[in-house]
Amino acid sequence: MCNRGVLRMHLVLAVSIFVLFFMAVACGRASADDPVLKTVSGKVIDIDSVKSMITVRFDDPITGEASEIDIIVPEAAKIMNGAETESFLDMEQFDPVTVTYYDDGANGLKAKEILELNPVNG
Repeated sequence: MCNRGVLRMHLVLAVSIFVLFFMAVACGRASADDPVLKTVSGKVIDIDSVKSMITVRFDDPITGEASEIDIIVPEAAKIMNGAETESFLDMEQFDPVTVTYYDDGANGLKAKEILELNPVNG
């Protein structure tokens, strides 16, 4: 009788460890797949419609000097001008923007969301 109780406890312990292990692995994979998002605010100084890329000039918060960053704008990127959804082709040079982007490794920096900070272009 005593052996059955010990056997059940060992079985429950083994199953619990097994479940916890796979939950930890699944959580680790989900966070590893989520890209780290960064944000930059500045002005669009160049638009390359062939590469679907914008160059944003911004003031570096550490040095205070003007810096530039090239960001690819994939089709899935959300582009908003106020409450209006826009397309890549609606953006214009010198538009003030806030871009949320991530590093896609060898593919470069990619925009997830672009918020234009001026009234709807007319």
